[in-house]
Amino acid sequence: MPKAAKKSSKTSAFVKKLASNDRKTRDQALETLKKFLSTRASSRPFSELELQKLWKGLYYTMWYCDRPRPQQRLANDLASLFSECIPADNFAIFVQAFWVVMIKEWPDLDQWRLDKFYMLMRYVVRESFSKLKNEKWNEGLVDSYIKCLSEGVLSGDVKIPNGIVFHIIDVWLDEFERVVFEKETASKEDDEEEDEEEEEEEERKNDGNDDKEEILQLLVDVPTEKLLAPFRAIRKDALMKVLREKVRDDMLLDPRLQSWDIESGEKLKKSTENDDNDDDESDDEKWNGFGN
Repeated sequence: MPKAAKKSSKTSAFVKKLASNDRKTRDQALETLKKFLSTRASSRPFSELELQKLWKGLYYTMWYCDRPRPQQRLANDLASLFSECIPADNFAIFVQAFWVVMIKEWPDLDQWRLDKFYMLMRYVVRESFSKLKNEKWNEGLVDSYIKCLSEGVLSGDVKIPNGIVFHIIDVWLDEFERVVFEKETASKEDDEEEDEEEEEEEERKNDGNDDKEEILQLLVDVPTEKLLAPFRAIRKDALMKVLREKVRDDMLLDPRLQSWDIESGEKLKKSTENDDNDDDESDDEKWNGFGN
């Protein structure tokens, strides 16, 4: 059998185990995957197709996982692959493969499974920040990460499901804050949406008690403008008015940016007040039925 065929056969069998209905089989496959990713990626780079096949299997691993606690543990385990297993050279393509699979599978995702995939995406955003921080915000790594997002899931393309893009906007600053300032949260131990919202509200109330000088010191080496660049591009260029406004209201005007000495958005707000009077095409027409 040719070498390429053997590799393809091995990958397919591995993916089948990851997507197995049997929990023990899936758990064993996941442990094997962690070792495989750490060793193989160091010796020979993955192709984009290989990683998409792997993430297709991991997607169904999450799909078959039942009950909140196991789902939470699995989401954390899968997200930790980004920060703990993938070498820097393969990080961007690993990120890209994840979002490509999520975008492809999202239209077929039923309402009973939405929450666990929202949780997985939140954790992936978090662990991606952790990877960048662990690598001391390496310029090349950050650039490649932002590029894959800007050309993919955060491109502003109307074909990207709005449920995915809106969720990234909702969690981006929260997870940035947790990683950069090492804030303790209960989100990994409690996936009840109500409890999480209460905790986030409490954190925001306590923000005023933080020492600003200490906060700014933690941000000295963090490329905040690069990390916000895809959202600024969406705000400026996205065809959909509802998406532009979502980025403006729920991210670029977030008061935390001002407390971190990042553009508060007040000038942005003044310069875009006429948006409400735009004679834009109907958002429903622009979505063309995509997303949830």
